[in-house]
Amino acid sequence: MPKNDNLLFVGEIIKTVLLIVLFVFVIRNFVVQPFYVVGSSMEPTYQNNDYLIIDELTYHILAPKRGQVVVLKHPTSECDSFVKQGYTSKIGKTDPCKNYIKRIIGLPGETVNIRNGEVSVRTNGNDDFITLNEKYIEPNTPTLGSIEKKLAGDEYFVIGDNREPNASSDSREWGALTRDHIIGKVWVRLLPGFELIKSPVYNKA
Repeated sequence: MPKNDNLLFVGEIIKTVLLIVLFVFVIRNFVVQPFYVVGSSMEPTYQNNDYLIIDELTYHILAPKRGQVVVLKHPTSECDSFVKQGYTSKIGKTDPCKNYIKRIIGLPGETVNIRNGEVSVRTNGNDDFITLNEKYIEPNTPTLGSIEKKLAGDEYFVIGDNREPNASSDSREWGALTRDHIIGKVWVRLLPGFELIKSPVYNKA
């Protein structure tokens, strides 16, 4: 094979490899990513070592909704400063954030109330609180806490499905989180059994 042909062949290989790397990078960082559940904070919905696929694309188009289970960056002060950096500023840096999995309960502008073991929300434009019928938690398990939190225009209130004492570190402990901390929503459970995830239907909320 002539020298020029060799160079062209090598160039094509390099170009193909770079395109594959770019494609994988885009898919992995902007479309979907895998996630292993660690711990019991989302039981009984998700168990330790469940293997999930996270949809990162939808929230670039649509706002998160109540009831959706999301993977988020735990909003510590160190993580906050990292999240608020521009994308190019993060290149080459180690992400200090821990990823958590929780369920969205309160949306921007709403008020979340936790009293007497129940979770209720006052939606935008309404005067009364609506108690959520949370069918995904274990029956007769009260939600601990005594909280009334008015959410800002970019804040979300998230709670784990496991409402046993000390079972979930969530917004009851560290407060609401802003939209830029939410990575994406759970789309598919691959293991231990395939399941396409659907959001719960609440009573009027």
